[in-house]
Parts: sequence; C-alpha cells; structure tokens
Amino acid sequence: MKDGCGLTSDIISHLPDNVKETILMCLPIQDAVRTSVLSRKWRYIWVKLPQLVFDYTFYKNSFWKTKNELVMIIYQVLLLHHGPILKFTLSLPKLESCSEIDQLIYFASKNGTQEFTLRIWTGTYKLPSSLFSCLQLKHLNLHSCMFKPPPEFKGFSRLLSLELREVVITADILSSLISSCLLLERLTVESSTSFEPLEIAAPNLRFLRCKGLFSSICFKNTPQLARVSIYLNKEVLMEGESSNSVMFFGSLPVVEFLELNGYYVMGMAAGKVPKTLPTTLSHLKILELNDICFGEPNEACTRETTAIDPVLELLVLLEMQDGWGVYLNQLREVEMRNLSGIRSELDLIKLLLAKSPMLERMLIEPNSEVVLDKGLRILKKLTRFQRLSPQAQITYYDPDEDSEDEV
Repeated sequence: MKDGCGLTSDIISHLPDNVKETILMCLPIQDAVRTSVLSRKWRYIWVKLPQLVFDYTFYKNSFWKTKNELVMIIYQVLLLHHGPILKFTLSLPKLESCSEIDQLIYFASKNGTQEFTLRIWTGTYKLPSSLFSCLQLKHLNLHSCMFKPPPEFKGFSRLLSLELREVVITADILSSLISSCLLLERLTVESSTSFEPLEIAAPNLRFLRCKGLFSSICFKNTPQLARVSIYLNKEVLMEGESSNSVMFFGSLPVVEFLELNGYYVMGMAAGKVPKTLPTTLSHLKILELNDICFGEPNEACTRETTAIDPVLELLVLLEMQDGWGVYLNQLREVEMRNLSGIRSELDLIKLLLAKSPMLERMLIEPNSEVVLDKGLRILKKLTRFQRLSPQAQITYYDPDEDSEDEV
C-alpha cells in the first residue's frame, strides 16, 4: 500500500485484465475509451472489450454531434477494436436507415457476435447479407428492419432469443426462421402490418409474445411453451378475421401463464365456438385478460367493432361442463380491478371460484367512480358464490378508504 516515505503502490494499474474489462463494461463507451490515459497498463484494455453498446447513454453524451459524426465515432471504435465482439448494440435515438450501417454490421459480424441489437428510428433498414453470416448468434433483437435473407441462408442454429418489432418479414420466412432455430427459447413479434397465418414450430420455446395483425397462429410443435401473451389489433376484427382458438388452446399442453387482450377475446367470440375443447389448461397458473370490454360497446373499448360482449362469449365457452370438464388446477391468485359490478364481471368471478381447486387469494377492487353504493351489492353477490378451493380468500379492496376486507 504505502511505506514511510515511498510512493503509493498503483493498485488499480495492477488489477488483472479481466477485472479491468469488467469495470469498463459498466461504463459508457466514451468513458471506457478515456481510461486509456490512466496509465500504460490501461491503455489498450478498452480495445478488447467483448461488449460494444451504442445506445441512449452513448447518444446523450454526444447529442450535439450530427448523425454522420456519431457513425464515424462508432466506425473508429470498431477499427481500433481487437478481439471478439460478443455483444453489439446499435440503438441511437433518431438513427435513420443509411448505407453506413452496413459497414458497422460488417465489422461486428466478423468478430464472433453472439448478441446483436439494432434499432432504427426513422425509415426501414434492409439488413445486409453480412448479418446472415453470423451463425454464432444467440440473441437477436431487431426494430424497423427488412428481414430478407439470401437463398443460401439456413437459419441461426444457436439462437436462444428472437425479438422482432416492426420488422418487414413474410409469414413464410418467419415460420421457416423459427423452425430452423431448434434451441429457441424466447420469441417476441410485434408488427402493425398484416400477417398471414403464422406457424410456430419450436421444440424448446418457453416464452412467446405476439402483438399485431395476426390472422391466426398455429402452434405445431411447442411442448415446452409455458408463457404466452397474445395482443391482437382491432383491425383483425374489422377485416372479418379471427384467431383459431381451437388450435391455439389445443397446442399448449404446459402453458402456465396466458395473457390475452380484449380484441383476441372478441376474435374468439366472433368465430365459431366449438362444442368441446381439448382439456389442456391443467397447468395454467395465471390468466390475464387485459383491455376487456365488459359492458356495452363504446368508443373507449370497441369503437367500430361488432356489438358483442366478448366476456359472456368466453364464459359460454368455458362453462360447457358436460362437454369440457376443465379445471384450473394450478391457479392460486386472481386480481380483478376497476370492476363496475355488472353481470359479466360477476359471472367471471363465479366461474373462476368454481373452477380453481387450489385458489388461495382473489383480490376484488371496484371502480369508485362507477360503484356508488360502496360495493355493497357486489359484496352480497360474492358471499353467495361457491368456492371449490377450501382455502380461497376473497379480499375486497375499497380504493376510497384504502382498506381491505375479507369476504
């Protein structure tokens, strides 16, 4: 450390290189580069960093620079870099589609990139062929790009997660990409453009989120899929399309978390409801129904869509006990907020209580602006509902008094 009259030992300079790299990876890239002036032993540490992230943090430290100047800085960093680039992120605010990005991706692709993120803010960027040569990719995240692989492309065999947001890609190419990624565990697809029927065959897929204009989703081989979120846009209903609910539920044998939005439920109601459904929801632990319209159609919930009550249709679908004796054997907690106390809401509560043998807690929170009697009518109804689970507790939360009562 320090002797009586000697110099202080430079502990920082004598840190192992791997420790120095770990420290630098916690800093914005500009600060990491500046450490080269600390001492000779720090001079070339940053050029071997396995992670290069050019995101908002990088942008805000150079916001006065033009787009071309920012791209040139990134280009210089890549030219000086030595060794593998395991993670490369290019997500600058206001980044426009331009040919200069091709060179940046080319450099990254030649250095063993395993995690690649590209977000374009303006325009649609056509991905260069160099990206499709990154066969070692494990994580791919694209935003506002055109995904059109060359004919010889066979997929990313090591890919574990795939996120596509506003990416121009056909359903056939996407289905082919998914099926070629046998190790794929997480998939996110969000698009405001119309999709043809999408086929998903991914034996190791565990998480799926789809949001947009999907006419139908076919789960062909997803035996491990446990978490599913489906958000449909209202345009799907306006075009007279609806999701294939039979194929959807029948192909998720181990789903534990299921999240649907109101337009998906409307799609089920608008289609031909079958007399019987496969009993494959026995592992379901959490069911989230978001943006559901319980009452009469209005501008807030359906606007131009058909005048139906989707929740009543869903209850009819689930209440066919003679033909479909399904129980939610893993469901333990339910939260329902902003209730107005109308029939559809109460029927859904009644159904969940009757179908959940392991239910432990149900939280009910009324909409204080709609429920004028402090929820006394709702409370009376709740006390009459039978509970299949002997340990189920219904907690009634009054937002005005900020208090909870057991029912």
